[in-house]
Amino acid sequence: MKSFFSFLLLVLTVSTATAQNQRISLESLGRLSLNFAAPQIVPAVPTPAVSGEVSYLPGNGYQLVLPFRVLQQQYLVAPQASVAANTPLVKLTGSEVHHFYEMLKAQKEIYRHAEQRYQQNLPLFNNKSINQQTWQAITDHYFASKLELGHLEHAEELLQRSADEDSALLTAPVAGVFIPAGKQLDTEAFVYGEVIEQSALRLRVQLPSELADKVSALTVGNCHLDVAYRERLISGLVSRLWSAPVFGEADCGLSFADAVMVTPVIEQAGLAVPASSVYFFEGEYYVLAKEGAELVPVAVTVLGRHDGQLLIADSEQLKNAQVLTSSVSAVQGILLGLGGE
Repeated sequence: MKSFFSFLLLVLTVSTATAQNQRISLESLGRLSLNFAAPQIVPAVPTPAVSGEVSYLPGNGYQLVLPFRVLQQQYLVAPQASVAANTPLVKLTGSEVHHFYEMLKAQKEIYRHAEQRYQQNLPLFNNKSINQQTWQAITDHYFASKLELGHLEHAEELLQRSADEDSALLTAPVAGVFIPAGKQLDTEAFVYGEVIEQSALRLRVQLPSELADKVSALTVGNCHLDVAYRERLISGLVSRLWSAPVFGEADCGLSFADAVMVTPVIEQAGLAVPASSVYFFEGEYYVLAKEGAELVPVAVTVLGRHDGQLLIADSEQLKNAQVLTSSVSAVQGILLGLGGE
């Protein structure tokens, strides 16, 4: 019994070692129908699809910040609605609105006087008729009042004043997607939301970092977008990938917050061959390549599927070869000494 198992082990070892060394002449295959095809080069390898989302990079939105917080906010459009520039988004009601406009009016007067004093004293400073300390106080007041006025006027640009002095409309500064919010930045500034321009929208997916490092593009159907940004999460084990903007890509047709199945693409050349060309033997995949008047088994690594064919790892031996596409199992049987079909 011991000698039998030793013999069996020897046979299995020899068959595995010689699988790629076997050759068979085309002439010996007699009447078998033999068809061949050339492997097609695939410049990038798609991987299994994963769930993704159309989103935007943090900081890419146009924040709607005002230097006051009102008692009542009435949202006029739905969250994530697409809006045109100057569309009223939120009705703001409260004495804070009236106070803001009074403060703006007062600041304009402060700046007007500061500018007038600055212009009047500039020639005196140039002629050295006033001392440095006096001039420093004048310029400090002038630039501080100018900065404060600019801050208030920027907020005013976001508002449409109504007949009611305690009410105003917060409007969209640009066209895009409206995202409501309610966050106090400091003792004065309050964020009412943000508008995301279409040009800021991107595909976002999360992948194991080992795979993410190899991904060069993300696809959804016919929409193909290069990877633009990568960020490591969870101690570097997981990465988040962001695509180039989806805006302007005719084949994409994606909108904010769309949940989609995304196919990551690896920048790795592969070869596409008919599924009928590949057979399995002793734990490995093979194809039969034509070399002159012979067929030679060539071990291959199967990566997946591509356009109805099997995708295998790039192989110099197969790039310019012809692989058998018919009667493969019959030839395999002959190679194993099992006879034809």
